[in-house]
Amino acid sequence: MNHLDILAIPIDEFFSHSTYSQIHYMNSYEYWNIKYAKYVIVAESNWIEQLSKEEKKFILTAQVQCKRGMTVPISFIHNIKDIPVDYIQNGHVVLQRTMWENLNPYTKEKLLLRMVYEWWDKGECQEVPVNLPNHIHLFANTFGKKQGANCLAAVLYAITEGKNPWLIHEWVHQQTFLEKLKQCQYQIVKTNRPNKGDVVIWQDENDNIQHAAYCIEENLFFNKHGQTIFNPWKLLSTEQLNKEWSSLKQLIYRRAQQN
Repeated sequence: MNHLDILAIPIDEFFSHSTYSQIHYMNSYEYWNIKYAKYVIVAESNWIEQLSKEEKKFILTAQVQCKRGMTVPISFIHNIKDIPVDYIQNGHVVLQRTMWENLNPYTKEKLLLRMVYEWWDKGECQEVPVNLPNHIHLFANTFGKKQGANCLAAVLYAITEGKNPWLIHEWVHQQTFLEKLKQCQYQIVKTNRPNKGDVVIWQDENDNIQHAAYCIEENLFFNKHGQTIFNPWKLLSTEQLNKEWSSLKQLIYRRAQQN
């Protein structure tokens, strides 16, 4: 194995690295799954193809053992014969960039659909009503193309009526979100029945916001679960939201009446 072609980064340093802690890396490789690893190898995407069969097996087996992201069960593959045999280890397929780029489009599509359905979203959503505001219609029941867009950004995009389209692609944090609600004159109201235009948030026992959604009309919300490209923006009913978040404290924000 040629050690001159790689960087071996200690795992703690890797997680705090200014480059590799960026959202598109974190979400693409699902760092949160990694366990037991002490080092991360950073190399050109074709580096692994230059290794001997034994070295490649050692590296790819370690990916499964460390529960590294982008490692999928073989049951996710429509036709296992499409996968290079070296990348099948311990009942899993280890996805790697050069290998992925060489797969045929049909195999990629089938695998992505299976991953989304099994891990991220089973497609439950409400039909788009004819009177849905255009700025929400643009994103309702669709997947994004950029990593990082979260539920708080979706809500802020909705309440600002799409006047800043870049906003929906942001990863908005709690304090920024609350400041924007205040700026837009939203206040907490003492009710458990949201009206059109209200913002509903769900907090944990430490008052941390775990989710937020925008009320389009009675029993219909604009929503995004999670910050990956596999989490779609979609329309959900009250029942669907409660199924996911009813264990948390719910607060409703409403825009103050304009004089």
